[in-house]
Amino acid sequence: MKNLIKTTVIAALLFLIIPENMFAQGPPPWAPAHGYRAKTKHIYFPEQNFYYDIEARNYIYLNGGHWSISATIPRPFININLGVAPQVQLDFIGHNPYRDNHVHVVKYKKPKKHKVKVIHYDDHDHHHHKGHGKHKH
Repeated sequence: MKNLIKTTVIAALLFLIIPENMFAQGPPPWAPAHGYRAKTKHIYFPEQNFYYDIEARNYIYLNGGHWSISATIPRPFININLGVAPQVQLDFIGHNPYRDNHVHVVKYKKPKKHKVKVIHYDDHDHHHHKGHGKHKH
C-alpha cells in the first residue's frame, strides 16, 4: 500500500512539474523558423497545391474536388521532400486559406520553361514546290 501511495505522489508531482506541451509534436522540420511562425499561420506549397496550418498542425489539401484536413501528410504528397519543395509563407488571417486558392494557384504558379522549337531549313527545300517537277529539255 505504501508503494502505491508513493507512486501516486511521484506521478502527481511529475504531472505538475513537466510542462503540458513537452511531449507535443512540434512543427515539421521544414516549417519556417520561429520568427516567421509568429507572423505566418499557413504555408502554401504551389507545386503540389496544398497548405500547412502551423498553429493547428494540419495539412489542407484537395481530395476528390473537396478540401480536406489531415493531421499527417496526405498520401499523394508522402514521397515529396517538403524541406526542398517551394514554399510560400502566406500573409493570411483566418483558418481557410483555400478560399483564396484560385488566387494562389495563379500568383505562385511555377514559371514554365520555354522550349525553343528548332526548325531545320534546307536551302534546297524551297525549290521543290508542287507543280515544279523536273524540266524536260
